[in-house]
Amino acid sequence: MDEKNAFEEQIPSQQGVFLIVNRQMIPIVKNKTTLGRHLENDIVFHEDFLSRHHAEIINEDGKYVLYDKNSTSGSFVNGKKIERCVLNSGDLISFANINIMFVNNNAKIQVKSTGTTQTLRNPSDS
Repeated sequence: MDEKNAFEEQIPSQQGVFLIVNRQMIPIVKNKTTLGRHLENDIVFHEDFLSRHHAEIINEDGKYVLYDKNSTSGSFVNGKKIERCVLNSGDLISFANINIMFVNNNAKIQVKSTGTTQTLRNPSDS
């Protein structure tokens, strides 16, 4: 395995993947990002109602999947309780009263317009 491939295994090739928490952007730079109260998590929350190891986001073949880790208060995506959920850009993740927006600006998955822009014509020109 060359150095480039070893590096790519440690850090996902996608850029522009992050969480927005209280107006703060937190980049997702690891293949597995853990969330919870315990200090060993990648993203730590100081809320009593959160479990020590509440949830994790795993990059699975370019898709980011949120897993609830048998938390006490549960994990929600767009208002629905989940155990596992593939995240889409703009999804709202909730842990009780903590709201987190998942954003993926990866160009590979952005929906591109298939139409072309045409010049507007004045009907009197016909």
